[in-house]
Amino acid sequence: MSELDFENPHYCPVYDKVIDIDLCYETLMCLNCFFKISSVKELNDIEDIDNARKICDHCEYSKL
Repeated sequence: MSELDFENPHYCPVYDKVIDIDLCYETLMCLNCFFKISSVKELNDIEDIDNARKICDHCEYSKL
């Protein structure tokens, strides 16, 4: 298993695209109820936030 690179953009299964680490962190904080969902405009396009939480929880990058 290779070590994760938290400094460079990576694929995000929530957005189904490559995102930068800042968006990853902000999304993680929102989906874990530390920030408001509305504070990240990209999350406004996600129809099923509960499913996004599950997807994020299983992502290896969410284990910061």
